[in-house]
Amino acid sequence: MERKINLHLFYMGIATAIIGILITTVFYYHFFRAETRENLAHECKLVAESYRDIAAPDELSRFSGEYLRITLIDSEGDVLFESNADAERMTNHLDRPEIASAIKNGSGTDTRLSDTIGIEDYYYALLLDDGKILRVSIQADSIFALFERSLVIILIIIIGIIIVSLITSVKLTEKLIAPLKRIPQMLEKNMPVTDTDIYPEVIPLVEEIRSTRNAQSEMRQEFTANVSHELKTPLTSISGYAELIESGMAQGDDITEFAGRIKNESARMLVLIGDILRLSELDSIGDEPADEQIDLKAVAQDCKERLSQQAQSRGIMITVSGDSALVTGSRIQISELVYNLVDNAIKYNRENGNIEIETAEKKLTVTDTGIGIPQESIPRIFERFYRIDKSRSRAKGGTGLGLSIVRHIAQNHGANIDVESTVGVGTSITVTFK
Repeated sequence: MERKINLHLFYMGIATAIIGILITTVFYYHFFRAETRENLAHECKLVAESYRDIAAPDELSRFSGEYLRITLIDSEGDVLFESNADAERMTNHLDRPEIASAIKNGSGTDTRLSDTIGIEDYYYALLLDDGKILRVSIQADSIFALFERSLVIILIIIIGIIIVSLITSVKLTEKLIAPLKRIPQMLEKNMPVTDTDIYPEVIPLVEEIRSTRNAQSEMRQEFTANVSHELKTPLTSISGYAELIESGMAQGDDITEFAGRIKNESARMLVLIGDILRLSELDSIGDEPADEQIDLKAVAQDCKERLSQQAQSRGIMITVSGDSALVTGSRIQISELVYNLVDNAIKYNRENGNIEIETAEKKLTVTDTGIGIPQESIPRIFERFYRIDKSRSRAKGGTGLGLSIVRHIAQNHGANIDVESTVGVGTSITVTFK
């Protein structure tokens, strides 16, 4: 952020300087043109005053110089005198804008690019009392030549501005960022915002960050406590059964039974640890899923096949209906989302029940004929380790994390989840993707 601000200020200073130089040069050029025309008109009038006292047009050569060119033209456009060329070889001048304007209005001006690059010819023509036209002209730098001649100065100015802009941008950025750099320290020490010199506009953000951090801290503490509690129960059982076997109190068939219970509790722990690790992984990858094209109906069919044996063991029938529904995201995550929804529907369904997976445009719905969810519990079913009936959930092998994983994946894909349920009738969960 600091580097970006620094660069933006630096570029802004350079751009402002260059634009300023261009504007100044253009204004100077226009001022220079106006000044040149005004001086040329003054010179022409002075020559016209002297013209009354000369006997022949050739005497006008006295007033021409290295830079000033004088031309005398009759009313028919023929050149009578030219200080820089042979008048007899020159073409008729009636078509020249300054001459035509002088005949019509008494005076006329024009500016034309010279044959030499970077030079402009300025003309001023004046209608004399005897009907002839006196024209004076001068060559001056064009705006291109002005830039070229000033290039070294312009480059020196630009280099100076770059150095000044760099130093200024660094200092200004440090001053701008300094109050923001104090925010982490303020949050770490839990200092009131009134005791720190930060921008008033940032205070709501600081308070929001502080609230979020407190909430996350409470969530971590609650999650740690829940994990400890969830792991303690099977570990206690495993330890107890192992002690009975070790002490010799368990004999014969009891040893086989206790070994089976140890195996089941270990399997429960493995599932629980797997879900905990998966949630941690989803927390770390953020909200940037892959951009694969996934057909929800194909995913539903795959999950049906994978869970068919588990469903058949309880006499539950799974059906998939609807149209192909393409969504963009991570195939692995979306498969996991559908798997968890169907797995949950099997665990909390009645014997010989039904599960219907329906797909439509960017939408998937899993409906079961299970025990249902009380209305007051629906807002909490996606919380980690939340169980409506804890003892019954553990007996069915639930970890209390399946729907939390579903919510995480849905959030990663910008999807919405809607739940409709009636106790004793069943539950319908709909995931709508963007």
